[in-house]
Amino acid sequence: MGSLNIETIPTIDISPFTSSDASQQSIDAVVEQVRHACTTYGFFQLVGHGVSREAQEEIMECAKRFFELPIEERMEVQVKNSMGKSFRGYEPPGIQVHQKGLKADTKEAFIIGAEVPADDPDAGTFSTGPNLWPKSIADEVFRTPVMKYQSTMLELVKLLLKILARGLPSAWKCTPDVFDEFAVNPSMPMRLLHYAPSVVRDECQFGVGDHTDFGGVAVLLQQPGTEGLEVWYPPTETWIPVPVKEGAYVVNMGDMMQKWTAGYYRSARHRVITPLGDRHRYSVPFFLNGNLKLKCVSLDGSGVETIVGEHIRQRLIETMGESGKKLE
Repeated sequence: MGSLNIETIPTIDISPFTSSDASQQSIDAVVEQVRHACTTYGFFQLVGHGVSREAQEEIMECAKRFFELPIEERMEVQVKNSMGKSFRGYEPPGIQVHQKGLKADTKEAFIIGAEVPADDPDAGTFSTGPNLWPKSIADEVFRTPVMKYQSTMLELVKLLLKILARGLPSAWKCTPDVFDEFAVNPSMPMRLLHYAPSVVRDECQFGVGDHTDFGGVAVLLQQPGTEGLEVWYPPTETWIPVPVKEGAYVVNMGDMMQKWTAGYYRSARHRVITPLGDRHRYSVPFFLNGNLKLKCVSLDGSGVETIVGEHIRQRLIETMGESGKKLE
């Protein structure tokens, strides 16, 4: 199916939710808009988030700075060199395959998680441990701004969880802090992504193939002036382009959020088309995968239980090929 121009992913200004002088009506309107977007599309464009353009530009420069390194230096910090099953560092192109019949993704990634010292008792367990850092880039222009931005994203996602909690069905009798424990000592992989351009389009290969995200909530910063992200919309069986809005974030629900809310909040299929010509694409997604030890019991009362860490780990094993075997 081709892309659809009638349907568009909604853009939501959440600033009234954090404003001290906002009316209850405007706060409720934010909750309703987010609820509608996440139950209908599983995606929305986020504005009024309070993150500065300077911070966004700085993290995008960090992404470019890393991928400009010689391949030999990138490979020094490849994922297989991370501690145990912590899954940090550089992921070359051609690693991840999301579905049978598709070729491996063309993207390359640098993965950063919560900084956990090597002497921590949990270091080396799944998605837990020290990050890997390229030696040739000074901390003040890479490691420091990357970790500062990661912290900013965590606070933003905590705010989104508050809004999402308010949007749950009243019949479930959930408290406003129902999602708070999900963000305590969480797995929160952030990826610096680079999509190299292709001369011709291969219908079986994408920057990122058709997939759903594994965790709770994802917040994506897209490079201005690029394109390629598309979301599957089941009612019309079409792909909806998600254009870049400068200063905005793309927010989407993941499989863990869908499981926890018994399908109420929708984890939507999406993909990234490989750029053509000579235009490179960079992006920075932040994934709140959640507290890995948390047992989430379906909020609708059906009793379905999911342990966050086991769910995420299994999904990575299924899609990461040889790299995924390190997680077994």
